[in-house]
Amino acid sequence: MSRRWLGWLAVAVLAAAVCVFLGRWQYTRYDHKITAENHLEANYNGAPVDLATAQPDPSGAPDAEQQWKQVRFTGQYLADRQVLIRNRPLDKTYGYEVVVPMRTTTGDVVFVDRGWIPNGRTAAAPDSVPPTPTGTVQVTGWLRAGEPDLKRAEVPGQAASINTTLLRELSGQPDARNAYVLRRTEVGAGVPQTLPQDLPKPDPGGYAWINFSYALQWWAGAIAVLAFFLLRARREHLDQIGRPKAPKPKKTRIWDEEDD
Repeated sequence: MSRRWLGWLAVAVLAAAVCVFLGRWQYTRYDHKITAENHLEANYNGAPVDLATAQPDPSGAPDAEQQWKQVRFTGQYLADRQVLIRNRPLDKTYGYEVVVPMRTTTGDVVFVDRGWIPNGRTAAAPDSVPPTPTGTVQVTGWLRAGEPDLKRAEVPGQAASINTTLLRELSGQPDARNAYVLRRTEVGAGVPQTLPQDLPKPDPGGYAWINFSYALQWWAGAIAVLAFFLLRARREHLDQIGRPKAPKPKKTRIWDEEDD
């Protein structure tokens, strides 16, 4: 094989390797989405367990197995420590999620995401916020890990994400759990009829098939690159060893046709 073709072989192998790598990357994304979807399905409608059982270490963030476990606990909301999480979309409309800390009967504090409310007329604040339940309330919901701090400008009583470190500062509850609970139900005599809107069930596996199809396309690209190189190399090799050429059709002269 000539030096020129060795160079082209290196290029083809490199291109195929890149295609294989990108295919594996897309397949890994697909696999992660499917795993997250299966985990969500297993936990979302599971029987509620005590919060302390689902998250034994209140200072540690919930791990992958603890995420979306349905939990229950009882306590009283600290209504004056409410924090609104801004710029939260729901059905193509932006609004706020209402997060209120609750002191449970066991003495610890947990942040509860009570649901969603729409933007106000100025979008700087909601027009109104449903009242927080009073008295003793039993809450069931889904255990969630806190979100990253988006480092946005501070607005009194608001935050840009459900970051537990930031919520501890804003609510004045430094010992609150390193997690939050997405409300499903609230039961108690002091629960008002008007509640924030329930947040829909997420779909972590949404569009996973797109990643799978991309993976197949990249892997097919790797095969195509190598196949193209081999075909070109074979054609040149046959030309070099004197591949017999197909005979050209004999030309027919006009007077030959007339003789016929």
